[in-house]
Amino acid sequence: MDRRKLQAYASLAEVISALAVVITVLYVGYEFRRSSTVSSREADLILFERTRESNRLLIESPGLAEIIVAARTAPEEMSEADRLRFLAYQHDFFDTWEIGWYYHDVGILDTQTWVEWDEWFTDEARRRPRFGWTENRQNFTGGPFRAHVDSLLSVG
Repeated sequence: MDRRKLQAYASLAEVISALAVVITVLYVGYEFRRSSTVSSREADLILFERTRESNRLLIESPGLAEIIVAARTAPEEMSEADRLRFLAYQHDFFDTWEIGWYYHDVGILDTQTWVEWDEWFTDEARRRPRFGWTENRQNFTGGPFRAHVDSLLSVG
């Protein structure tokens, strides 16, 4: 075999192996991104689990239930400690709503699922004492989510 032919084959083999490496790296990157991205269904389950955990806390903590009733019926009579507990409980609620907002905003949570969650959060927030949001809102970044909740709860 001619030395030039051998060099040509060697060069061709190097090009092919370099292409194979590039294709492999691209494929591995694609698979990593696909496996590390939360799907719409997984986002839905995360929101569900967070709301379920909130309900579990309420069921297992009679004191929390009493605090929530006091916040609805006589917030001015709440002790400072109970008010802080209520605000922390409310913060978790609004934090879960913001997570759903974020998942939808970045395109993870599909629009239909987001609309259903957003309607539920809105209805739930409107049933809760308003100060749960007004005293927690500074804990949420300004911008679209806070403006969204403000507009739904007529805060501003």
